[in-house]
Amino acid sequence: MRAHLLLPLLMMPITAEALELTGRYGYAGEWAVSATLAEAEATGSRRKRDFAGPVTLKHLALCGPGEVAEKSGLLNLRRDGQRYAAMLTIGEESCAVTGALSEDGVAFADCGKAGKIPLRLWLK
Repeated sequence: MRAHLLLPLLMMPITAEALELTGRYGYAGEWAVSATLAEAEATGSRRKRDFAGPVTLKHLALCGPGEVAEKSGLLNLRRDGQRYAAMLTIGEESCAVTGALSEDGVAFADCGKAGKIPLRLWLK
């Protein structure tokens, strides 16, 4: 094939993959988690992929006085197959977690003073 025919193909932008997640957060799974993360620039291993983006938590139970029904923040996630390592930041609180992207799998987010809080994440 001639080089001038390949040039337009080489100039086409490569689209990054979006990762759509849903899940539950909290001791009773009382927060619904929803996130659409954009793929970040690769940093090494071809198997490991980095994603980042906004996350929303919606409270599924009755809210007590002074509690909010919805929270938003950021989720940074490194994926290796079905396994992940992530940092969830909601307001001043940051939680580190590793687990599997599975509706049945429970990971425990280490949220510092707030303790270890159950988190389940899976693909939409």
